[in-house]
Amino acid sequence: MSGDSSTETPGFAETRIAAAGETWDAVRTNRFLGLQAVERLGGTAGPVIVEPTAVYFLVPAGSTRTWDVPQSTGLSDTHYVVPPARGKTEPPGPYWLLPPRRPLGNTDDLRRALEAVQGPRPTESNVDLARLTMDQIKGFTCALCGTGSTRTAPSAPSPRPRACAPRPPNYGRAPPPALPCRPGRRRASLPGGG
Repeated sequence: MSGDSSTETPGFAETRIAAAGETWDAVRTNRFLGLQAVERLGGTAGPVIVEPTAVYFLVPAGSTRTWDVPQSTGLSDTHYVVPPARGKTEPPGPYWLLPPRRPLGNTDDLRRALEAVQGPRPTESNVDLARLTMDQIKGFTCALCGTGSTRTAPSAPSPRPRACAPRPPNYGRAPPPALPCRPGRRRASLPGGG
């Protein structure tokens, strides 16, 4: 990263405000996914900035203009990033997980790493909303795979594919009766999560 005065402005605590899209672009993602992607990339990751809730990967300038990976954002020409001080490698605050002297990361490798840690994308063809049965709408059977039980609680839980959501705690029982609300009073909750 260069310290060109036209692309960087001094910030607080030895940070600076740097324009993306000049010498590098950045990809911002949440900290959880970002740290998993760093682990998956290993030694091929470029410079990486970690903030309390986000991770920034520095990649070649212009390479994020068509970025479309969910749960991440490509930062280019119209964006700014606040890199930490050059020698700051520990929290608190933003710090360099991988230092700025490393070569910029490969955008395609980063894309593959982020997609791998997120798992497969859901497709819209998983559920045909027009063909749902009343049992599926009420939650008695799974809308994805069709498994489930009847309106009574099963004697043993039926195996569900991993993609299916767990059953709600009151599965198979009638919902608790609603309590009337009076103006100015909060609705009371029933024992057992009602």
